[in-house]
Amino acid sequence: MAETPDLRRRNFVLGRYAAEPLEPVGPPVAVIGQSCFAFRGIACMSCRDACPTGAVRFELAIGGARPRINLDACTGCGDCSNACPADTIQISAPEAAS
Repeated sequence: MAETPDLRRRNFVLGRYAAEPLEPVGPPVAVIGQSCFAFRGIACMSCRDACPTGAVRFELAIGGARPRINLDACTGCGDCSNACPADTIQISAPEAAS
């Protein structure tokens, strides 16, 4: 009796068992880290001034204004990241931003 070939290995090698590709959820967006000067009480709005779409907004809070990214307006261009003196703004996938 002939041996049955291992079809599982063959399918794996041919990529038939590859994971389903993740669907893109949207363009990358800016994410502001905790080392932002504004979170330390230092008045800095360099990211807001550099944003061409106005996606970076500052909200009043106790201790000073706090940055917030409007995800609907953010294009992920990176201008805010380049302007940040604290180097705390990263461009990431939308899951990381929420």
